[in-house]
Amino acid sequence: MIQEEERIIARGLHAPGPLLMVKKRLKEIEITGTLRVIVSSLEAAEELVDYFQSNSTDSELDRAGDDYHVIVNLDSYKEV
Repeated sequence: MIQEEERIIARGLHAPGPLLMVKKRLKEIEITGTLRVIVSSLEAAEELVDYFQSNSTDSELDRAGDDYHVIVNLDSYKEV
């Protein structure tokens, strides 16, 4: 079984830009599977992690070169 991953690339945006992009995109997609948000600042990445934790959603923060990847399991996402 292959699971699709939704990606949002928000490099170069300062907080709260990436979070606003994510919220908008979550309203447009079927909320299941995995979401990967790629940002270029630790501040933006931590804001995303905090948002998903406040929604009881599993997420992790990874670093790849100069980018930060926030990986989210949307199966447990519940918008507050």
